[in-house]
Amino acid sequence: MENNSAPELTLIRNDRRELRARGMENWLFSGGLLLYLLTRFIQLDKFPIFFFTDEAVQTMSAVDLIARGMRDSLGRLFPVYFENGGQYNLSLSVYLQLLPALLPRSIWLTRGICALVTLAVPLSLGLALRDYFRARAWWLAPVFIAAVPAWFLHSRTAFETSLGASMFSLFLFFYLGYRLKNRRLLPLALIFGALAFYAYSPLQLVVVLTGLGLLIADWRYHLRDKRRLLAGFLTLALAALPYALFQLSHPGALTQHLNQLQSYWLSDASVTVKLGMYLRNYLRGLDPRYWFFPNETDLIRHQMKGMGHFPLLSLPLVLLGLADAARGARQPEKRAVLIALLAAPAGAALVGPAVTRLLVMIVPLSYLALLGTEHLLAWLRPARDLHKLYLPVFYGFWALSSLFITWDALRNGPTWFENYGMYGLQWGGKTLFDEVDEFRRENPGKEIFLSPNWANGTDVIARYFLGDPLPITVGDITPYTLYQLPLDKNKVFVMTPEEFDWVPKTGKFTDVEVLRVLPYPNGQPGFYFVSLRYIDGIADIFAREQAERRQPKNAVLELFGQQVRAQYSPLDINDIYQAFDGSPATLIRSFEANPLVITLEFPQAVSLSRVSALVGNAASRLEIELNLADGGEPLRFSAETPGFARVSPLSIAFEAPMSVKTLKVSLLSVNEGEPAHVHLWELILE
Repeated sequence: MENNSAPELTLIRNDRRELRARGMENWLFSGGLLLYLLTRFIQLDKFPIFFFTDEAVQTMSAVDLIARGMRDSLGRLFPVYFENGGQYNLSLSVYLQLLPALLPRSIWLTRGICALVTLAVPLSLGLALRDYFRARAWWLAPVFIAAVPAWFLHSRTAFETSLGASMFSLFLFFYLGYRLKNRRLLPLALIFGALAFYAYSPLQLVVVLTGLGLLIADWRYHLRDKRRLLAGFLTLALAALPYALFQLSHPGALTQHLNQLQSYWLSDASVTVKLGMYLRNYLRGLDPRYWFFPNETDLIRHQMKGMGHFPLLSLPLVLLGLADAARGARQPEKRAVLIALLAAPAGAALVGPAVTRLLVMIVPLSYLALLGTEHLLAWLRPARDLHKLYLPVFYGFWALSSLFITWDALRNGPTWFENYGMYGLQWGGKTLFDEVDEFRRENPGKEIFLSPNWANGTDVIARYFLGDPLPITVGDITPYTLYQLPLDKNKVFVMTPEEFDWVPKTGKFTDVEVLRVLPYPNGQPGFYFVSLRYIDGIADIFAREQAERRQPKNAVLELFGQQVRAQYSPLDINDIYQAFDGSPATLIRSFEANPLVITLEFPQAVSLSRVSALVGNAASRLEIELNLADGGEPLRFSAETPGFARVSPLSIAFEAPMSVKTLKVSLLSVNEGEPAHVHLWELILE
């Protein structure tokens, strides 16, 4: 009896120890998640120190969506994508901001909802390591990920890149669950894959390639349950339907997006050259030097000064994890991580490496680092007396690292970099608009003009902080240097330091008075509140300058196989060549002439049957005048449009081809006077 009870007591003691160990692991994991949230939310509105369009536009797009009854500007209910800076690249992130859009606007809310969603990354990685990799150190995941510099920075923003990476992490988690535990999880995996696809445009190719890789690698497993596989295909078809409908209604959206990003993929280079550039960009996305060491590739607002995007001390762990995953590639869980790693740089390679486009790499790299930790612990197991210390040391090290990163960013981040303007941090945000609002309330008779030249899309940021309608004007002093506009001391211009230094050089203003100065975080002057007036005799100066600007420009173009003399209105965007480059993605814009006039003189007469101008949403009238080869009076034709939803041809077709020696084209913006900017995307001669 006693002999039989001894083994039972031993089993009971072992079970109790195991339960205590599991309980401790769960507490450590939960504590890590709390630490992760703490390092995301503490002074969330203070770091990153910028808050600009790429964040404000998320909430403002949601505000506009609600105001239009959940329709976009074209009246479509529950739109798939939203326009941002002339391109459709916002989707899931706007819907995520619906709740903050209903509440008083604050940086904390806009960023906070996104920071909360990023909890999906440490949560899914930790649970996947526990349930599918059988890792002893699974509970390290939250404290490790909390200490990743690039993720620390971007998970504290409202950028859609962190949202996309979070959805991708859930996609991998549920796929591993489907592959190793429960086939019923396949629809969930596909849904989160689709959410990653819609969340951030560079992830579209990443998700597709990862999905194809997993489909091919595990094809035998998929085919064993054709009913579940069919359910997966139906889920995938439903998830892809909104994207397909969007592409049908916006066939040029992807091309326009790549063109705005200046992708080499749309250049005239050969396919071989393009593939070579793609391969180079792809490999740079996998380069350890890019990830583990400080770099100057990324914009400073996407860097943590003195740090790599991934912890340098984790490099040996990542390499150990990579070797372990490669050796165990037959195991579906390790194979999935390798497939995700190889697919992650695919989207960014279409344009060029940037941490925002590559942020999804955080997911497979974190898996590898934690697998490497597990492998290292297996090596150290023989030292039993010290073994119990290893895991607490790892846990404490990464936890303290995350706290140090947080402390450093909050204390020193404002002065890490001192380029606060357009091509740097684009600092201003709440601090600037609080100052503007305070000045406006203290000076109710003043009309405020805020320069847009310190950030992209300052009108969106202004709406975010000041509401609709805007109580100020977003615009700089440039028009007042070109035309004599009403100007008195009641007009106050909020200028950047560069503009303030430039004003005296124009020689057109006097009585320049600085009413207030808002300093940058480093103490240097950041924004000047200025009033001024014109010098005496300014009317004569403007009249002389305008007469000089009205003089047409001349160029020689290669058209119809001959050198054609062109005379055209002065431009302020691009050159006359872009009107004939065959690309509807480029445009020219008149500096101030309305109509924009282009005259072509052909050395040898050309046969024309149609003249088309690609125009946008402005009401436009196209007028042409032809001088024919056989002489006679010039022939005149015209056509008009109220504007197009997207860039489209406004055409004039002739009843029969005409032999033309001189062609004069005039494009008028109907609802504007002069000066005005007339946009022309392409002039097509057929």
